[in-house]
Amino acid sequence: MTFIIEAIKDDCRTVDFRDSAIVAVILARKHAVNGFVVSITAPNGQLFFADQFNLLLTSKGLGSDPAAQEVGRR
Repeated sequence: MTFIIEAIKDDCRTVDFRDSAIVAVILARKHAVNGFVVSITAPNGQLFFADQFNLLLTSKGLGSDPAAQEVGRR
């Protein structure tokens, strides 16, 4: 499973890849603290923004019911 972390600030953009949700959230939160606008794309295509990162750490975030769990798609 690969989580894609995208962070944007002014004209700077960074993209990182992590194998676990917890590691992705830790990195994304570090970027957010430094003033970046951050999103994480889950392996199933769901897009999570900073206020939704906790969903990645619960069963609700990557559940099997896409209609009920839909957060966003790219």
